[in-house]
Amino acid sequence: MITDKQKIEALGNTPLFAGWDEVYLKDIADKAGIDSYQKGDIIFQQDTKGDRFYILVEGNVIILSPEDNSVLAEFVSGEMFGETAMLTQDEQKAIASANENSIILSFPKDGVPMEEVFKNNPVTYAQLLKSYLVMVSRRTRKANSLIKENSPIMKELQKQVYGDKLTGLLNKAYLEENIADFMKSSFSLIMMKPDNFKAINDTYGHEKGDACLTFIGNHLSHFLDTDSVLMRYQGNEFAVLTPDQGRNGAASLAEKIKVELENLDISPVLNNSFKLSMSLGILLHPDTKIAKTEFIKQCAEMPLIGRARGGSMILFEEDINE
Repeated sequence: MITDKQKIEALGNTPLFAGWDEVYLKDIADKAGIDSYQKGDIIFQQDTKGDRFYILVEGNVIILSPEDNSVLAEFVSGEMFGETAMLTQDEQKAIASANENSIILSFPKDGVPMEEVFKNNPVTYAQLLKSYLVMVSRRTRKANSLIKENSPIMKELQKQVYGDKLTGLLNKAYLEENIADFMKSSFSLIMMKPDNFKAINDTYGHEKGDACLTFIGNHLSHFLDTDSVLMRYQGNEFAVLTPDQGRNGAASLAEKIKVELENLDISPVLNNSFKLSMSLGILLHPDTKIAKTEFIKQCAEMPLIGRARGGSMILFEEDINE
C-alpha cells in the first residue's frame, strides 16, 4: 500500500515537480491514483486518450512501437511517462507495457475529469502548466516551436486555468501568477467594486447578482482599450491592469470606467432600474511604497476604503492613509 507521503515523494523526484512546495504536491497527490500491474500488462494502447500521466513508483515499463512491437523506450523506478499526450490533450502514439511487476502512480486518477481538476485548483495547475513548458524547454530546446504547434491546446489549457467560469474574463489566479512578470515594467492596476451591489443580491437574489456581474464584465470588455487586461478578481470586484500607464493615464481611465459603470443601464438584467455606485483604487508600479508581496492585496482593499468614506470615489495610494 502506497501512502500519501510516498505519493508526494514520488512526484517531487520527477523533473516536472522538482522544487515544488509540498502544499502543491499534496494537491496533485490527492487527485492521483495508484495501480499495480503484472509483467506483460498493458498500461495504455496506441490511440488511447492522453488523459493522465504516469510515474513509475516500482518496477519497469517499456514503450513499444505499434507497428512491430519493438522497444522504443524503457522507464525505471522514479521516471515519468505519458505527460506530453496529457498536457497537449493528444492521443498516445505508442504502447506502454509493464516489463515486470510494477506499481504506477497516475494523475488524475480514474473518474476525475481534467476539467474538474482545473476548475477546483487553478493555482496548482497554472504551476503545472508552467513546469511542463520549462521541462520541455530543457529536454528539447525547441519549446517555442512546440508551443506554437499546439497553440490552440495551450490556449485551452490557459483558459481552464485562468478563465473565470461566471464571466469568461481572466481570473484572480491569472493576476497572482503573472504579477511578477508585469512588474518587470511599469503599469497601473485599477481595482473596482460597486458600493451598493449587496442591494442587488438582497433584493433580486444571487442569481440576478451573478447575471449582473456577467453583464458588467461584458460591457467593460468592449469598453476598455485593447492594451488593458480585464479580470474578475473576486466576488463583485474587477481589476484592470494597463502596461506602461502612468498616473495621468490611470486617473483618466479610472474616471472613464467610473462614469461608464455608474451610467450603465442594468435594467435588462433586473427588469427594474438600478444605478450602480462605484469606488475604485489605483496603484502604480514602480511608483509605489507598497511591498511587491502586498501590492495586489492592498489595491483590492482600496475600493472598500472608498465605500466606507461614502462611496463613488477614486483613490490613489496616498489617499488611503488620510
